[in-house]
Amino acid sequence: DREFGSPEVIRPCYYLLQILGMWKPNDGKFGFTWRVYRLFVYIFWLGCLAAIMCLDFVHYGFDKSKIHVREIINSVGTCLVFLCPFMFTLYYFKRGHYVELVFNVQNVSHVWKEKLNRISRWYTFMSVILWILCAAFFMVHWFPFFSKWWHYGIYVPAVVYISGWWSTWLSIYGFVCHVHSLQIDTVVEEMKSRECKPATILQKHFQLQSSLERTQRDFFLIISFALAYHALDLIIFSFAYFSSAFGKNYPIWQYIGTVLFDLISIIFKLYPPAIVAAASHRLVIQASKRCQYQLTPFTTELPFEDMQLFQYMALRESDMGLKILGIRITVELAMKILMTIGTAAISFVAFVIPKLNK
Repeated sequence: DREFGSPEVIRPCYYLLQILGMWKPNDGKFGFTWRVYRLFVYIFWLGCLAAIMCLDFVHYGFDKSKIHVREIINSVGTCLVFLCPFMFTLYYFKRGHYVELVFNVQNVSHVWKEKLNRISRWYTFMSVILWILCAAFFMVHWFPFFSKWWHYGIYVPAVVYISGWWSTWLSIYGFVCHVHSLQIDTVVEEMKSRECKPATILQKHFQLQSSLERTQRDFFLIISFALAYHALDLIIFSFAYFSSAFGKNYPIWQYIGTVLFDLISIIFKLYPPAIVAAASHRLVIQASKRCQYQLTPFTTELPFEDMQLFQYMALRESDMGLKILGIRITVELAMKILMTIGTAAISFVAFVIPKLNK
């Protein structure tokens, strides 16, 4: 994001991203040093993906007779999971409209700027927690594959680095959706004043739609792919585990850990769009209240302009949100999906695990 004023825009994970390799001098100096640094970041990132891809080869000492195709395919899927965060973050900050979106909210007033700052700090804190949990899980998950000291020297830095990208991109995605929610709330607050005319509100509503459509174009493909992969990975990995594809001695805690990783990823992709949908519904509710406030026992005329505004917003509510896999994510839909996943998890613990222990 090289737009005018971009250094002052609020960003979650600002220092985390610089640690991961998104540092750039603001004054334009050190151009050669920055290019060498950026090249090193790309090489290191590709090296981490290559290390993950070669995990099974390292484990079996590059003995082709012991390497299984299914394990290589599983490594490819893992690489795709960690490919998305890096590519998405670079693409969005370069091609997306992050600076414009955040400035639209933080420049409304000091109160809204402070709200953004608090939310940004919470998302940064969440990234740190997710970074620690993800790195710890994959270290424990892959440590049984290591037998030599240099295995740890290669894979521990790789795990820490790629886990950082995974945790920060989830926060950026969630923060952008939260900014859209606050952007809608600014219009809701203005609608409470009778001095704000329906025509002015309608113009702001058009701006909200345009902003959401741009974010939809930025997010749709990458989020849909990531969510589809995690859902597919849950199914394939479960079939592989229960058919003993990883061997009869594969520990169940490894399976449960992988499932939890996929579930957390799914939850963090459904929650932000649901926030946007909830804010869009508050917009319609406020439009309805504008009509109600003008009706008294002594009213003889209906507020036609406000009623038309309410009717328009109610009809357009289904378009005021973000879609994943072509489906608009709402609070109700997200809760249904989470309840289904929770029921499946409880059923697994109650019925499947006891049978496996017999």
